[in-house]
Amino acid sequence: MCSVYFLRTLNDRAARDPEGFVAESEAAYDRRIRDAAARLREALPARPILLLSGPSSVGKTTTADRLCRALEGLGVGARRLSMDDYFLSRGSDSMPFDAENGVPDLESPLCMDLPLLGDHLRRLAAGEEIALPRFDFLTGQQTRDVTPIRRRPDELIIIEGIHALNDVITGGLDGLATGVSLALDASVVCDDGLCFSPETLRFARRALRDARFRGASVPDTIRQWRSVRRGERLYIAPYRHAAAFTLDTYLPYESCVLYPALAEALTRNADALRQAGLPEAVEAARRFAPLDPAPFLPADSLLREFFG
Repeated sequence: MCSVYFLRTLNDRAARDPEGFVAESEAAYDRRIRDAAARLREALPARPILLLSGPSSVGKTTTADRLCRALEGLGVGARRLSMDDYFLSRGSDSMPFDAENGVPDLESPLCMDLPLLGDHLRRLAAGEEIALPRFDFLTGQQTRDVTPIRRRPDELIIIEGIHALNDVITGGLDGLATGVSLALDASVVCDDGLCFSPETLRFARRALRDARFRGASVPDTIRQWRSVRRGERLYIAPYRHAAAFTLDTYLPYESCVLYPALAEALTRNADALRQAGLPEAVEAARRFAPLDPAPFLPADSLLREFFG
């Protein structure tokens, strides 16, 4: 069920008690992580693989890391692998194209080395060694670096990526894996009735992350957004039923951090945002009160994945 927040309340907390607002939001997320870890421990050792899925910028990397630590606190060994490391190099002949939106279809599972990924998951479940690849997002290239790993007895391997529940990935893992779906499962309502949807809130994460850490400008992210949403409808939504449960990653204070940080760039690109189906993002940039979390942002906060 989508949580509903009121903009007036969020802005008031950001202005009146920013430190308490951040602490309260982080504590709620931490409780969700610990509850999930307890459920995953119960599934071991029969299911040694966790398939952690969710759309772009939902916080898969940080959530996987936090789950690893929570599981270790329960006496369970855990290790995170990123499905992103199985991406094919950008510009390769096998990369699919989204003709509908005129951009590379970076959301398609065909962007990945599917045979290698499937083979590695089955071998890890069986306790065999694999040579884990690495993808460099700044260059868009598969690197020559590989890391040999083997699952230890009673260890949980967490593989995170947008396609983790897709049956082209999970084929052959029946009974060996637990699926968990991540979602930014919140909306924000304004006094005049305007509603910022989960997709609008999540867009701010991707736009800032890509500008700061992935070499893509805000206009680049806007141009890709329709293809991102198309990929979610085609490649992610149809497989959510395979998840054992869903974990919400929204931090109620985050939009007061992300949207003010993006305000200038979004205002300059207002027309492009409307064409991309994100008209509310222009208003969000104007309406969220600014909150500087730097003095009290936890080192392991999910927000650091997007804000730094």
